[in-house]
Amino acid sequence: MIISNPAARSNWSKCKRAATAALFILLFTSALARAESIGASAKTWIEIKAADKAAKGLANSNVTAKERLRVEQIYYQLARDNPQSVPAHNAVAAFLWKNGKAEAAIEHWRTSQRLQPENGEAANRLGGAYLRMGRVREAAEQFLFAVRSESDNPDYHFDLANVEFVFRRDLTAAWKIDSAELLQRALFEFREASRLAPTNLEYAGAYAETFYGMPNPDWEQAQIAWQHYLELSTNRNRNFAYLQLARVCLKRHKKAEALSFLDKISDPSYSGVKEKVRKQAETL
Repeated sequence: MIISNPAARSNWSKCKRAATAALFILLFTSALARAESIGASAKTWIEIKAADKAAKGLANSNVTAKERLRVEQIYYQLARDNPQSVPAHNAVAAFLWKNGKAEAAIEHWRTSQRLQPENGEAANRLGGAYLRMGRVREAAEQFLFAVRSESDNPDYHFDLANVEFVFRRDLTAAWKIDSAELLQRALFEFREASRLAPTNLEYAGAYAETFYGMPNPDWEQAQIAWQHYLELSTNRNRNFAYLQLARVCLKRHKKAEALSFLDKISDPSYSGVKEKVRKQAETL
């Protein structure tokens, strides 16, 4: 825009200076607010660490009831001092749950969810709490919510997969889906847990074992899963992995591969099952 009138140009310059000053004040205020927020957050984390450090002393078998109460009060004070802090409420809840105060712990995790509905930690912990209390449907819904909130957390996928697989009879009725679909969902969650934590032997094993419970297993994928488990295995687990690979090869009608894996089993405690699988291989 071109302004030819000198007076108008002067007014325009004043407007620009005023706007610049206003913008500077706005940005400065915003930056100050962020700095105060960061400072408050850092202070909260320091308080959480201090409470957790005090709680470690309770592991001593000689700790007195008075000392236990003192640490409990530190956590309650943490919640009172930081009523809007999700990490603070999660820390308090974890302490209370560990020390046998389930209902109080659940209330703090629920507070965390109200403050931050997408908080994966609160949802996952609530899922575990509800499961311990026998509230399977509520537990599964919280585990599912945790996965949706933090899809890159392998632990959340693993917990959801476990509840979907183990309690599938309860959930097929509650969620009105058939068992086959629920098993597929569990298999997918185990696979995600293993993919996100590729060096975790427990997750690899859970994924591989789930194929045995599927109505129409993909045995090729099962063999890949057991091969991954073998790659992670220590000497103690390798015989178990060889046995499972032999079984899966039989399912795929690969006799030579099955016998090859059986020959690698050296632990004498596997002798009985090893010979049983070998006889099955000989019939192919």
